[in-house]
Amino acid sequence: MIRFVLTTLMLFSSLFANRALAQTLYNDGPYLFYKNNKIEQIDILENTKKVSEYSGTLAISQTFSANEIDSYHNVENIAAISDLHGQFDIFKTLLQNNSIIDQHLNWSYGKGHLVITGDIFDRGDTVTEALWLVFKLEQQAAAAGGKLHYLLGNHEYMVLRDDQRYLHPKYVHAVSHFNNDLRQQYSEQSVLGRWLRSKSTIIRINGFVFLHGGIHQEFLDLNLSLEQANNEFRKTIGLSKNALKDNPIWLSLHSSNGPIWYRGYFRDENLEEAHVSSILKQLNATKVIVGHTSMPTIETRFKNKVIAIDSSIKRGEEGELLLWHNATFTRGMMSGEQKPLQ
Repeated sequence: MIRFVLTTLMLFSSLFANRALAQTLYNDGPYLFYKNNKIEQIDILENTKKVSEYSGTLAISQTFSANEIDSYHNVENIAAISDLHGQFDIFKTLLQNNSIIDQHLNWSYGKGHLVITGDIFDRGDTVTEALWLVFKLEQQAAAAGGKLHYLLGNHEYMVLRDDQRYLHPKYVHAVSHFNNDLRQQYSEQSVLGRWLRSKSTIIRINGFVFLHGGIHQEFLDLNLSLEQANNEFRKTIGLSKNALKDNPIWLSLHSSNGPIWYRGYFRDENLEEAHVSSILKQLNATKVIVGHTSMPTIETRFKNKVIAIDSSIKRGEEGELLLWHNATFTRGMMSGEQKPLQ
């Protein structure tokens, strides 16, 4: 009898949960697609798909070119952030209060460089808002003589090959309007999809290497320049895991020791400072700055040779921004206060 009652309660609980999910009204978009010499706009409004002709300022002729050079020098101001995971409000607050953007969400960092080391996608429910803000700021930064670098992390590559495991329910619903295929939602015919395919995965600024996961010796043994590595990464966008296995370079890039997955700086007890120094020397770099591995704050390892900038923004509570100014690194807080590195 008790078992029957428990089973019945569990059944009703499941039914009510599913009904509640179905009754949740989601709004998302816009998603823009190049179609018949026009741009088609798709919005999800209260769970309903709305298709219209785009009437904004984006030109049908606009192209998104991959960087020819992935190393930059003599940059006076740098800001870096990682693993936004759909937390637009925290992202916006950090940028505003640390003078990267103004109160109208426009670029105010002049010739400075803002680096996002991957993982805007997944977990949170404001991914689309963050993507379009970055899309706009990238253009505004270029016009001001600055630069916004949106580097691809493991979750970008996962989404672009239709891995839906970490989607917020809002985006589970959104993808249902695209034949349940993220590859269609972010295809090469979509504005965001074409834009994402132009992005780099690893860059170097002032001798600091920025990327999502980290650099293992296996990557260096591939003997690729940053530009070559980024081009090889772009070739893998949208490919299945089985397809990656057909190319030794691609398989290495996407392995657990690859640049978007490696966590050894924080989890390999046998990794020593001398090894990290050797990695940096081969990279012609003084520091490596990474996300991917969540920390309570921005932290350093191996006598400041590694800076971890995943400050757990994904929890939706708070976060930090790494700042470089006057040859000094500081942590930019939600309030705009700057604190020293730990």
